Amino acid sequence: MAVAKSYEKMALSGEPFVENGKMYVNVIASKGLKKVRWYSDAEYKRMYPNAVITHDVMDFNAKHVFGFEETGYITIYKGSDVEGWANEDRTHIFFNLTFGFYTPGRYELPHLIEGIEPVRLMWEDVVAHDDRMKPHAEVQKIVAAKLGTLSNSVYQGAINEWLQKKLTVREKKSNETRFGTKHSYVLEDSEGNSYIWETGAKDFACGQAVSLKMKVKAHEEINGVPTTIVWYCKEI
Repeated sequence: MAVAKSYEKMALSGEPFVENGKMYVNVIASKGLKKVRWYSDAEYKRMYPNAVITHDVMDFNAKHVFGFEETGYITIYKGSDVEGWANEDRTHIFFNLTFGFYTPGRYELPHLIEGIEPVRLMWEDVVAHDDRMKPHAEVQKIVAAKLGTLSNSVYQGAINEWLQKKLTVREKKSNETRFGTKHSYVLEDSEGNSYIWETGAKDFACGQAVSLKMKVKAHEEINGVPTTIVWYCKEI
């Protein structure tokens, strides 16, 4: 994870956070705090194709800003509808792309409902060296293993190759744009491989089965999951 080159020499203030599906962080600029994008390695490489990503640990005091410091752990949550529960009661519940919904160790746990299980994530599980945290994608896999959600997904096809698959819609996000409603689908095949397709032409429901002929646009690790990005999709 990194900021744009123009902000690389500025100190970070606080933890990265999510707004409108994108990750940001505050940097300490000459005129005060400034909100800037906090890019994944894949995004950074698209911006700077010739750059060499040399960081191997998170480059801010993650132990302090995420809340491990006082107790040595944070609490993450396991369940089929953690997001729905967390959005109903945000007392001492935080969110970021590394852990999902979590509670720093210094806080009491929020009210738990049936189907939601708290799981402790210890600092020793995620620490690398110099008392700093392991890379974002590696920590995501550790979290997924703790929650029993570790993906078996592997990249499918070669770039620009056409694929034909029977898929199931696992997630759906919709945004209004100047051109109308745009849907972003996370799809999965019978072997557990993950795909993403963005379109305004089709409106599928979560859980719906679809058969697609599609072209491989890119391979990216998203939230710790190797994901095949597809486009030019046609329902068959």
